[in-house]
Amino acid sequence: MAKSPNPRDIEDMLGAMRGRIPRIPLALLGLLLLCGAGSAYWWFVQRVEIGADELCVLVRKVGRELPESAESQVVLYPTLLKELGEDPANPRHNYKGVIYEPLPPGGRYFRDPFFWSREIIPITNIAQDEVGILVRKFGKPLPEGRILASQSDDFRGPLRDVLPPGRHPINTLAYEVLRVQRVTIPPGHVGVQTLLSGDPPTNPNVFVVKSGEAGVQPDVLAPGLYPVNPYERRIDVVDLTRHTLDFRRDEAIDFPSKDSFTISVEATVEYSLRQDMTPYMLVAIGDHAEIVTRIILPVMRSLLRIEGSKLEARDFIAGESRSAFQTRVFDELRRQCGAQGIEIAAALIRHIEVPQEIAGPISDRQFAQQSMKKYESETKLAQSEAKKVEQTEMQKQNQAIGEANRSVVATVVEAEQRKSVALTEANQRLEVAKLTLEAARQQAQKILAIGQADAEVLRLGFEAKARPLGEAVAAFGDGESYAQYHFFQKLAPSMKTVLDSTEGPFAEIFRALSNARGAPPRPTPAGKTTPADEQPEKGGTP
Repeated sequence: MAKSPNPRDIEDMLGAMRGRIPRIPLALLGLLLLCGAGSAYWWFVQRVEIGADELCVLVRKVGRELPESAESQVVLYPTLLKELGEDPANPRHNYKGVIYEPLPPGGRYFRDPFFWSREIIPITNIAQDEVGILVRKFGKPLPEGRILASQSDDFRGPLRDVLPPGRHPINTLAYEVLRVQRVTIPPGHVGVQTLLSGDPPTNPNVFVVKSGEAGVQPDVLAPGLYPVNPYERRIDVVDLTRHTLDFRRDEAIDFPSKDSFTISVEATVEYSLRQDMTPYMLVAIGDHAEIVTRIILPVMRSLLRIEGSKLEARDFIAGESRSAFQTRVFDELRRQCGAQGIEIAAALIRHIEVPQEIAGPISDRQFAQQSMKKYESETKLAQSEAKKVEQTEMQKQNQAIGEANRSVVATVVEAEQRKSVALTEANQRLEVAKLTLEAARQQAQKILAIGQADAEVLRLGFEAKARPLGEAVAAFGDGESYAQYHFFQKLAPSMKTVLDSTEGPFAEIFRALSNARGAPPRPTPAGKTTPADEQPEKGGTP
């Protein structure tokens, strides 16, 4: 366990230290204390830390009071400082009041709280579906008849320009920020503009003034999202879609007929508003409820009574008269309401209630008439069915005749085509035969010419060869002598000896030659004599 220090030892140690530390002059110590106190006052008292979403508005506490002409002012805005002879760009002026320009966010500043009042305010955020309206708290009062100020003047009141969505460094001691929703005009609707601040109208006795004048404007806004200053203009959203009015049961319209019977009518009317007439209707008539009660319903009742008083009670039961009645009511309702800017799309009479004392007989008569018409329709239907059957049979007959005619025509056409094809083929074969014949004739002429030429050549060749032979034969007297001459000329050199025997075929040759020359017949080996015509000629060579 540690031993606690002895108090006497501690006093001795402090005494020894006092002997070694030099004494500090009191003046220097006071100066150090004064500097430390000033630094602490400067850092902890005068310092102002401004966040990223904050502003700092300064209010001067010391200085001269504003003159009597500006006693109602608390903000030292630039125009006022100019009037007082001060430079608005120089922050060192000598008047008490709220400084117009705030210190920007995200900074560190030093302002003495004895001279300045420091107000930390949040930065102004405008949402996406909003706009900001600045109301100026300083400046001169607005002139009579004027409700808006502008950025270029120094009148107090709401400003004409609006703040768009986003962050805005607004001095809320000098301005009041009013957040209003942007005007939304859905599809099928338009916005009627009423200008609250503008030029006085040239004709104040009209419902709709000229564009730019104070009053209801002739131009309407299309569907969309609009940042509108409610001090400058008012937007009334008007529905242009089709509306349906039903006059049923307790709302049915009663009127007397021509024959003094009470007729009750239940009807339906569909209407819509014309876009170009919307500003006039909104001012002169009102909204849809007032349009119905002031325009459509009175006109509808008036037309039903006027047109209904022209017909008797029984006419409201018949279909043709009822359709004509409905057509007249619709056309006249459309014309009268159209002049007021109301488009009537349809006017349908759903039910017409006629008193029972006449409705029964009329209904019976109409039922009999309808039955008669039904029977007539059935008769016409049967006649039409019979005519249809007759037409069907005639159509079948005509179809069969047509098919037979087409078959005959097809057969004739086919025969004609075959005839034409056969004739064409015969003509082609004839032409081919003619061409073949002509070619054969030309070939024959060619062959004949070649044969005649060859024969002529042979003849001339034979003539050339026969002419010397003829001359030689003529020289010997006849052809046989000439032949023997040539024979002997060829035979003599080759024969060495002449056989003595006269037998055999070789001897017959010479014997024949001898007989031809007139030699006496010689005995044959068989003891026969040679005829005289076989004897060789006289003077011939054996």
